[in-house]
Amino acid sequence: MEFPTVGDRCSFEGCEQLDFLPFRCGSCGKKYCLNHRYPTSHECFRWGENEKLKEHLKSNCTLHLLSSTPTATKTCFIIGCKNTSEGGVMVYVVCDGCGEVFCLKHRHPQTHQCASLNVASDEKAKRRMIAEEIISKYVKKSTSNTTNTSDDKDNTSSSSKSATTNKPKKINKKIEVMKLKSKAQGESSIPANARLYLSVDFPHDSNIHNKPMFFNKDWTVGKVLDKVATEGKIKNINNKISLDDPSRLVLFNKETKNILETNKKLNQVVENGDNISLEKYGSINN
Repeated sequence: MEFPTVGDRCSFEGCEQLDFLPFRCGSCGKKYCLNHRYPTSHECFRWGENEKLKEHLKSNCTLHLLSSTPTATKTCFIIGCKNTSEGGVMVYVVCDGCGEVFCLKHRHPQTHQCASLNVASDEKAKRRMIAEEIISKYVKKSTSNTTNTSDDKDNTSSSSKSATTNKPKKINKKIEVMKLKSKAQGESSIPANARLYLSVDFPHDSNIHNKPMFFNKDWTVGKVLDKVATEGKIKNINNKISLDDPSRLVLFNKETKNILETNKKLNQVVENGDNISLEKYGSINN
């Protein structure tokens, strides 16, 4: 990333490199980068005919040495401050509040008593007053409303309590699915993106009451029924009895109150988080 306002570009044709501390040629007066700082490296047109060359060579290269471009001097805005960094050059900071230049010691608004502090405190005081007015109005209004409606609340408290007690709780399906995922069991070979998580209830003659399970969403309901029956150790003789036999096992969706058709895919009849149960056909019709 370049900083166009810092330093200068090399004056050598074809270079133009941005140098933060360029060198000024003592002969031609132009600025050059590190690689072209010597008169011979930038083909100085005045070096050969300048008497300074001879003086430089006679002095064993001690006279007419090149130096970096002098930087502009900055002084701290605090009167009498003489703080400087190493080399006698001050590292300065421009205050965002007042825009003045300060040394590192006086750079904070509190240390140089910045005028912006007074402005900020005035703004805070104004905002505090506005907030207090709003709060006082709200407190007065709420107090009056409480006094006027206290009798009504006493008369309706019993009815509201009963209504709240009888109101069914809403089930957050996403939370239920998250709970199922943390406890569900199934075949590990099923890919994660193909899993469908269900809460499975078993018949009364099974040792298992309920179990979170996951199945492949592309399986048929008939295959899922076989898996559930095996998990609950329920005898499955569906292949030997008729479709309307009372002892025939079926999967029942408790969310939709429907019997799941065995020839359909699982994701066509249930959703993630649904509650299904393994029942006998006769017990559902009764």
